[in-house]
Amino acid sequence: MIRGNLLLLGLGVGVVIGLLSGWVVYPRDAGLASPEGLRQDYQEMYMVMVAAAHRGNGDLERARVRLEALGLSDSLPAITALAQRSAAKGRAPFDVAVLGELALALSRGGLQPAAELLPAPLPTLETIATTTPEPKAVTPTVAPTAAGTNEFKLIVRDAICEQGLDVPLLQVRVVDAAVRPLPGVLLTVDWAGGHDIFATGLYPEVGLGYADFTMTPGEVYSLQVGSQTPAARGLASEQCRAGNGVVFDGSVYLRWQRER
Repeated sequence: MIRGNLLLLGLGVGVVIGLLSGWVVYPRDAGLASPEGLRQDYQEMYMVMVAAAHRGNGDLERARVRLEALGLSDSLPAITALAQRSAAKGRAPFDVAVLGELALALSRGGLQPAAELLPAPLPTLETIATTTPEPKAVTPTVAPTAAGTNEFKLIVRDAICEQGLDVPLLQVRVVDAAVRPLPGVLLTVDWAGGHDIFATGLYPEVGLGYADFTMTPGEVYSLQVGSQTPAARGLASEQCRAGNGVVFDGSVYLRWQRER
């Protein structure tokens, strides 16, 4: 009996010493906690809150400082990727919108003018008519809109033939008014069988303002850049013929320029 009491007394003393050590002698400094130590889903919530605050106050520098607290070497790709994932998963439109706005704001800082390479049809290739031909207009087919409300202007719309591609692509480049590539711009593509959202800047080796989407031959697409610009419609892959007679599916190239 005495031995049992001594054991309980020893356990009690040990607990008390442990609590004193944790709370008094070596207390955890709450000030050491930082967003960088948060779990991944909480880090994403933090980025959404930073983006929402940026919409409210327009303070880009403060948003940069807050994002640096996550330990990101470059916050733009992280914000862009999160915006794209959020849109693809059908998350709150507000979250997608504020993330896209912050990505666009971040992309404007520190970018130097860069030449945009315009794809051109190969000299030995030609497009050929299909059973359901689509017009090869070089001007956009867009819904009427009030003057001055467009965020981006469609500069180039071309059917292109690149035999080296495995699949036909909807290739997009977005630049600002000074012809600087714009990463982080959300692009919305619709077709009869579905809907998807992607973004520029995910292929920096091709170009910061570049994005592409795999097209299905025979499908007709519409593409909207940003949230205020009317969609370009009637986008479809046309068949091309190489110099040796080989027929393959062509791609579509679009180039948009920010108006303001």
